[in-house]
Amino acid sequence: MEQIEKLLERWQEQHDACRHLFIGIGGGSASGKTTIAKDIRHRLAPLSVEIIHQDRFFKPAQELPTYYSEIYRESKPDYNRPDSFDTDEMFRYCRAAGGFDVVILEGILALYYPELRELMDIKCYIAADADERIIRRIKRNLTRWSYDEITHYYLESVRHQHKRYNAPTQRHADLVIPGGMEDGAERKALLDALCGTIIARVKGSRDTQELNG
Repeated sequence: MEQIEKLLERWQEQHDACRHLFIGIGGGSASGKTTIAKDIRHRLAPLSVEIIHQDRFFKPAQELPTYYSEIYRESKPDYNRPDSFDTDEMFRYCRAAGGFDVVILEGILALYYPELRELMDIKCYIAADADERIIRRIKRNLTRWSYDEITHYYLESVRHQHKRYNAPTQRHADLVIPGGMEDGAERKALLDALCGTIIARVKGSRDTQELNG
């Protein structure tokens, strides 16, 4: 894809290909971010790839922002806001990432913060319909919470914060990757193009460095 080529050309021009390629993957809850990040890592073999999961930077439960639950008549911790994360630690960790050919940051608000976007050479957003995402959330979380807990939290927090904070970050994306069940062929073609171009560029840069070194 021409867009992918341009992004990688910019990476090479700005960093002489001596710095890792940084990919950001945002998208709604249960859109497929982690699955696609792992798929990209698999496709990029034998390049070394680190995946940073944004979830690791959630604040401790007692420090999280809260929302008032009309269902339970009490305040509940909210994991869907920009201030739900320890941003200082997250920025510090991502800036210090190194020792890999490719670094991937995936998370619901990966594309939200300017401090993270400025690190990214390729910004991706996984787009999936809300009805499909809630079904995935229910299937995924039933091992930890009851059906009522999952659906109440979605209705009172997740869907509202998605519209407020998550969905608008799609405008920052260089690539929008379809994450729906029926999008398999289109998603595969896009990931084939992305990963194939990355491998060719990184290997080409290595060869050039060895010749000049």
